[in-house]
Amino acid sequence: MENEFKDFDQLAETFKSVAEAQNACLKQCKTMLAGFKALGERDIKYMDGYMDGLWDFIEAGGETEKLYRDYLAYISEFNPKEAQRRFKSLEDDLGYWTPVVIAAAYVAKELHQGQKDKGGNDYFTSHLLPVGNSGFDWKEKVVGFLHDAAEDTDYSVENVVNAVRKKLDTLADSKSDDWWDEFDIMPYPNGSIFFPSDDDWAEIASALHILNHHNAPNRTAYIQKIKQNMLPLRVKLNDLRNNLDISRIPQPTSKDLERIERYKAEYGELLNAFYELINKEQEENV
Repeated sequence: MENEFKDFDQLAETFKSVAEAQNACLKQCKTMLAGFKALGERDIKYMDGYMDGLWDFIEAGGETEKLYRDYLAYISEFNPKEAQRRFKSLEDDLGYWTPVVIAAAYVAKELHQGQKDKGGNDYFTSHLLPVGNSGFDWKEKVVGFLHDAAEDTDYSVENVVNAVRKKLDTLADSKSDDWWDEFDIMPYPNGSIFFPSDDDWAEIASALHILNHHNAPNRTAYIQKIKQNMLPLRVKLNDLRNNLDISRIPQPTSKDLERIERYKAEYGELLNAFYELINKEQEENV
């Protein structure tokens, strides 16, 4: 019993030390941000060296998020494009957009119910779930879950998007939060729900149209179209990466192996296109 009390005291002391360190960091960030504003500092990399400390303990809806938003608002005064990118990343990382992803996962699971992959596995579990979860941000995850819906079901892209919107409304009205854990999607929801704008939905719909190979006259044209658009390009890379996992097929045939070789070639081509688009974006931001 005495040892248990000692362990508890040590744990309490540890938590106290952590809290003190976090409070010290918070105070320092407040002071530094005030100084940046007063001096008109414009070196974002330099300022990040101080303000990024907040990410070790940032809390959705808390004082840390409020302070970091204040920092981004300051950046927007001289670099609005970078500030906008960071605002989106902040909201994504704190789980504000996760409910949209969960709504998309629900719709994908329902639309593809009963479908199997080439190895006889449940299609949602073996393919759509890993592709969706591979997304870097919420839009990439949403499109990842839905990328085969218009191809493999009777739903149009517009019907798929409308189904997700309705599902999101249903989740928002739910008195239970059991759905938070349904698909183990990260980051974990924080209790608040952000609703996509019409432009967001239009971007998602556009990506889904591009990823529907029925809309292209041939495979070459299909790949070329994807190469020119970042969101569907990122999703297609995730899609191909999963399809390259030959272990999903217990006894692959020669036809399966030929398809894998085609996927490898397409993956390399799309990966090169991805780096080209990244470099172009970086050049435009200089």
